[in-house]
Order: sequence, then C-alpha cells, then structure tokens
Amino acid sequence: MARNPSPPGPPPTLDCLAQQAVGIDAQCHDCRHKAVLGFELFLVRYGDMPFSEFARLLKCSSCGSRKIDARPMWAKR
Repeated sequence: MARNPSPPGPPPTLDCLAQQAVGIDAQCHDCRHKAVLGFELFLVRYGDMPFSEFARLLKCSSCGSRKIDARPMWAKR
C-alpha cells in the first residue's frame, strides 16, 4: 500500500533547528575537514533564515573552500 506524502511545508530555519538539534555537522568536500558548529553565533550574526540558505554561506576554516556539506546534528536517543 502506497503512503500519501505529506504536503511540503516551509524549509526548516536556523531558529527552529536550534531548538531541536544539538549542532551543525559540517564537512568540507575538498579537504575533508570536519567540524561541529553551534547555532548561537550564527543566529546572532545572520538572524533566523532557512537552513539551506545558511549552509551556502559556510566556508572551510582549514582550506577556505565553500563546498561544505552541512546538516543538523540530532541528539542521540
């Protein structure tokens, strides 16, 4: 039996994710540098914005690349 997909909603925002996730898991595609970032500094700097737009602003602190894979880091259950 096929599931009916729920209608798409608005994209998750930094503030919404900050209330649910424990951080941002980021990895550079070029040099493979990994970091776990907090939401607080970014909320102060950029305000509440869609996470997908925010992720495009990230830059690797090791090599300077903007090719960053960023995703919310959820709490372990």
